Amino acid sequence: MSGKETFDIKVDKEACTKCGACVDVCPAHIFYMESKEIENRYQEHCILCGHCIAVCPEDAVVHPGLNTDDFVDIKKGMEIDKERLYHFLRSRRSCRAFKEKGVSRDVLEELIDIGRLAPTAHNWQNVEFIVISDKKNVEKLSKITSEFFGTMAKNLEANRESLPEYLQGLIHGAKLNYEFSQAGKDRIFRGAPAVIITHGGTANPSITENCHYAVANIVMMAHSMGLGATIIGYLVGAAPHSPEIMKQLKIPEGNQVYGCVALGYPKRKYLKMPTRNSAAVEWR
Repeated sequence: MSGKETFDIKVDKEACTKCGACVDVCPAHIFYMESKEIENRYQEHCILCGHCIAVCPEDAVVHPGLNTDDFVDIKKGMEIDKERLYHFLRSRRSCRAFKEKGVSRDVLEELIDIGRLAPTAHNWQNVEFIVISDKKNVEKLSKITSEFFGTMAKNLEANRESLPEYLQGLIHGAKLNYEFSQAGKDRIFRGAPAVIITHGGTANPSITENCHYAVANIVMMAHSMGLGATIIGYLVGAAPHSPEIMKQLKIPEGNQVYGCVALGYPKRKYLKMPTRNSAAVEWR
């Protein structure tokens, strides 16, 4: 959201208790305390985040640019203790073996809904979504992507000796993508029945992060719903260099693909949570 429009934001003086909550949370510093009264300024810079309304205990903020009917009360008793959240986050695994069962549109719509609610820089809300739930379309996109990697592997192999180590390591995976595809297998999406792609305009400086936040929300929500999900870097890496992929996805001119999630019901159940390397951290 951009702050090009000026809104006649008001504070109900009778309802306001002058607690200063709106002053504390407004990212654009629209609210301020003046002679023990809440006043506002710079209304053209409002980013429509809704913090002022969400934090006011007296519903004293009147904002014509926001529909308060769409606001949802935070319910008491719905909090997650840290041990349960830790277990939930750590127990999520990337799923690469899916059942044949498809994912319903209702479920996919729930995932898109939580994706759109992910934080975005400056409240731009500029993440766009593509949902592919037709198995044939998923398979076609996998084939196109695999062929891209087949060509890439061939070109890298021809120049292997001059390649940096990290590129040499990509050759094997690229070749496997192509070989699996030639054998009628899907190594890109691993046979997932549905794919969600995030994209957006390249001119925005925060679009990459915004799309990643949406993907993170989708992946964790999927975990809570009993779905398997995995982030597909192959598609994201190939898309900027493949006009055929961009055409297949119908990505608008000026946009780029920044996230991709394969989704379905897991074929296997994980019984343990692997560890990870110790954090590389400096305390200063």
